[in-house]
Amino acid sequence: MNEKDWLIIRTVYQHKNITRAAGHLYTSQPALSYRLRQIERKLAIKLFDDGGKGLVFSAQGEYLASHAEKILRDLQQLKINLHTLNEQQQGELRIGVSSNYAAYRLPELLARFRQQYPGVSLHLISGYSEEIFHRLQRDEIDLALVKDDFNWKEGKQLIDEDNYYLISQHEVDFGLLPHLPQIKIHHGPHITQLIERWWNANFVLAPRVAMTVDKLEVCLAMVNHGLGYAIISSYLPLPETLYRLPISVDGQAVKNKTWLLYRHACDHAPMVLPFITMLNERALWAEKD
Repeated sequence: MNEKDWLIIRTVYQHKNITRAAGHLYTSQPALSYRLRQIERKLAIKLFDDGGKGLVFSAQGEYLASHAEKILRDLQQLKINLHTLNEQQQGELRIGVSSNYAAYRLPELLARFRQQYPGVSLHLISGYSEEIFHRLQRDEIDLALVKDDFNWKEGKQLIDEDNYYLISQHEVDFGLLPHLPQIKIHHGPHITQLIERWWNANFVLAPRVAMTVDKLEVCLAMVNHGLGYAIISSYLPLPETLYRLPISVDGQAVKNKTWLLYRHACDHAPMVLPFITMLNERALWAEKD
């Protein structure tokens, strides 16, 4: 079935008359009747009931006609989206992203995207993953790059993984960690729970938090100067001079995962698909490296 076939089915169903439908389609009645027989033969169905007064669609014909409007509408939207992509000068993309990913991974990706689609207007919001996810639920953004999949029922992909490490200026006695000063990064609830799960699997006492900071660079600077140990993910290359220990629970490495969440129906935001393609390409480059 091509687009013309669906248009024929819709038009005949609307008019319930071959002659009027033929006039609407700018064709002859014999040509239209022949085309209808071809559709019946191709699908091995009967479009019309015999013996009825006037043109009466069969159950199969009714079912086919019920899909014609949607299929034609989807084809039209597809043409619009493809035209927009080809233009590369229209549209916008609203992205919500967790703060650390925005700082350390996203700029290079956005620069590449902007180079390929210079006319697309990019709108970026960064913050805690939970806040970004709520924005996606409220349709305030087109896609989210966050630290949990939040049991999202629509489109989602795991696009990045980083290990968590305990880092210190010098090697530490693991058993003494509850008594040593910890430099804590202020994470969102999901990451905090991951780290607390690891801590509770190893220690009875609570950590002795000496400093709380909100930036990875600040945390690294404090550790570099011997002011305490920290538990961080490998967003940035860690200095070779630092002691590091991968952390795990039940033999499984604790991972900092980044998820891409988006809606399946993204007709209103056609630039979502090119952006997803670019993220997938980045993942392939990372694997090769």
